[in-house]
Amino acid sequence: MKTRVIELSELRGQDDFPAYAALFSTQAYNPFLLSPTAMRWSDEICLARLEDCKPFWIEQKKKLRCKLTELFGPLLLHHGGENYIAVFGNNPWQCLLYLHYQLHHQGRGLYLLQSRLDQNIFRTLDWDSWFDAQTQLINHLVAINARGFQVQSFHAQQARMQRFIQRIGVASPQDMSAADSNSITRRFGKWLGLIWQWSFTDVSQLRGFPWISLAIEQLPEVRRDLEYPVNQWSLIEVLLREDLARLGDQFQRDDCVHINRMRWEITLFNDQKITVELSFRHPYSLHRDGPDYATALYQARYIYDDLLRKLQAREHDLDLPENMPFLWWRLEVCERVVLAPQLWELFASELDQIDYQQIMSLQNKLPIAFECFQARASFCPEQSFAQIPVDESMSAIRGVARNMAQDHYPWSCSAVNKPLFYFRSPQPIDNPLHGASPMQKIFLERNSSQWWLSPEGLQSIRDYFILKDHKGRCSWAYCNQDGSWFKQGEFC
Repeated sequence: MKTRVIELSELRGQDDFPAYAALFSTQAYNPFLLSPTAMRWSDEICLARLEDCKPFWIEQKKKLRCKLTELFGPLLLHHGGENYIAVFGNNPWQCLLYLHYQLHHQGRGLYLLQSRLDQNIFRTLDWDSWFDAQTQLINHLVAINARGFQVQSFHAQQARMQRFIQRIGVASPQDMSAADSNSITRRFGKWLGLIWQWSFTDVSQLRGFPWISLAIEQLPEVRRDLEYPVNQWSLIEVLLREDLARLGDQFQRDDCVHINRMRWEITLFNDQKITVELSFRHPYSLHRDGPDYATALYQARYIYDDLLRKLQAREHDLDLPENMPFLWWRLEVCERVVLAPQLWELFASELDQIDYQQIMSLQNKLPIAFECFQARASFCPEQSFAQIPVDESMSAIRGVARNMAQDHYPWSCSAVNKPLFYFRSPQPIDNPLHGASPMQKIFLERNSSQWWLSPEGLQSIRDYFILKDHKGRCSWAYCNQDGSWFKQGEFC
């Protein structure tokens, strides 16, 4: 059966990105192809927690300007073969339940439980589908030796619940979805109460779901025993670069492997062991970043600087050097995700003037997250912009472009003469035209504060200027009606 194409307009809710995915395939595939956090449900079914890789997939979706089906479809087809079934949703049990239904009806392709069509089908599932899906859950609970779970007792509770359903004449689970999970627990036991809660909850929290993360068979790692103590970054950087190259060799220079987190375990001169993490906002490829490995070394430098600040403030071992030397370290990969090379190249093709690949690389190098701002149609400087999620930055840009002939155009033009850095509140300053070194004054505009909200209505008019000092540094300032000056921002 051909995969259905679902318009994003059919997706309900503000966040249309699913939290989990259940994938069935008879073809052998790497369970970490969608996320570094995966779970083996059965020989042919894997669960993936997409939230751990959400920023990366949103960037790819934004770059390709595509639907979720177009984003994940080629990847799943490549790894899972033509007969794969994938269900995306906000709850792992609902994904498994709907996957079981599609397996029973010989479905194929990709399904989104957040779409209206699949949500409507999910609501029609009968009691047979609901109980049959619990067979694999029983096998899983037995395999992990779940605390308090007994197969015979659970079967007896299932039978009691089935008799109760027949007696009251409820046609489907959806018809009884308003029932409280606590009531189900009191009548039919803990596990049926949990299954009931998983079946009808809309949140992505696991809420007792027996999630067992699949561990990487062998964590790639490198060790370094230093011949002499080292505390200078210039020396540490050279050694770390060599270790990152050795770590990449353990992946056999595989272009599919991308890293989410690395663990750096350090032994100091006083034999103190410190473990820190090198984490990346988007999957990071050692193979593509070599031979310089600038991205990983940026993250290591932030950690090194922070570690030295803490060590310098210590209250013990004061007879040792202020910058405590390193004696030994170990570098280990904690989380990784697998991306097909040809699909990675597809993602790298640019459809906009913005280089998304460079943006993701820069985000991995920076110690703080990106912030996006959008111009707003307001005469008040404090309300002439607003922070928006990074995911919505391109849609915001396109929205401004569509409205350029309308309200946003004059406000966008006005924003060109405003600084990048604003103060949270205007700072009083002395008259910049007086003093030993007067500043150059460049008039920008006459504006007004929100005088109706202030008791000082007479001080509503503001004359905005660029103030330039003798070193060429520029500030954004205004003068009110009584001649008082305030600085409100700085230009780059």
